[in-house]
Amino acid sequence: MHTSDSVLLPRFVLSRARTAGVDPARLARAAGLPGWLLADDAARVPSHYFPRLWELLEHELDNPDATLRATGSYRLGEFGLIDYLISTADTVGAGLTVLGPFIGSISTNFRIDPGEQTETESTFDVYTVNAEGRGRELSVQMALSSLVSRMRQMTGQPMDPVSIEFRERAPRDLDPFTEQFGTARLEFGAPVDRITYRNTDFERPQITADPMLAAVLRRHAATMPPPPPRATEWPDRVATVLAEVLDSTDALLEHVARRLYTSPRTLQRRLAESGTTWRLEVDRARKRHFESPEPETPPLDDAL
Repeated sequence: MHTSDSVLLPRFVLSRARTAGVDPARLARAAGLPGWLLADDAARVPSHYFPRLWELLEHELDNPDATLRATGSYRLGEFGLIDYLISTADTVGAGLTVLGPFIGSISTNFRIDPGEQTETESTFDVYTVNAEGRGRELSVQMALSSLVSRMRQMTGQPMDPVSIEFRERAPRDLDPFTEQFGTARLEFGAPVDRITYRNTDFERPQITADPMLAAVLRRHAATMPPPPPRATEWPDRVATVLAEVLDSTDALLEHVARRLYTSPRTLQRRLAESGTTWRLEVDRARKRHFESPEPETPPLDDAL
């Protein structure tokens, strides 16, 4: 499944790189992020750029705490519509109900699902659809850190979680985590990334509440089309055509481009923007073709 982010996410990383003394343009080039995407406020970018930028920033600073330190300076509003939808709600709980239907406005790569709930506590599980390794770990750190920071800013209170569980291994130094997450009980090597809050926390009023603006924003968000797939749809479109022509002699770049009403050069550029290549997509299509089971021959009685 191909996922996309608002350009606000990679911009967030690059702004922190600049603050840390790292050339953001060089970091973007190292990640393969086209400059023209960053210039478009409404742009959607393939989701692999975001974790890759965090990896590169961590490497540049030679500091495993770079993401937590950077996200600690997050300010409400930096993530656009989703921030305003959450912050204008009356209570913390009402704000969190926005995440389900509207989180796609900032990213289709993150999921925050309700988990275990008791009479006193509620847990939320955090997933990334397309991210692995260190990039995934850093992306989750950022997601949880910004969530905690947002709640503190919206309530004007410390509001520490009860606990946070990370899939990543325990770091050598826990101080950056305790500085960011306060009194939360921390666990590492967990099966799922998750965060737990007290149920009473959801009843807290938000000092940023604005019922009239909240109603306007929710009506606006409800009328918005789904996040445009932009470049991320191209691998799926190519895969569909390759599945149709692979048994023939038509699995050629020129033919597939013509079937998609584009030029070979444009098709190659679209695939590159999605983090893949024509050759890689052909290899994947052949692998899927050879691994797909042969259709079973129906019993003779059924055939008759």
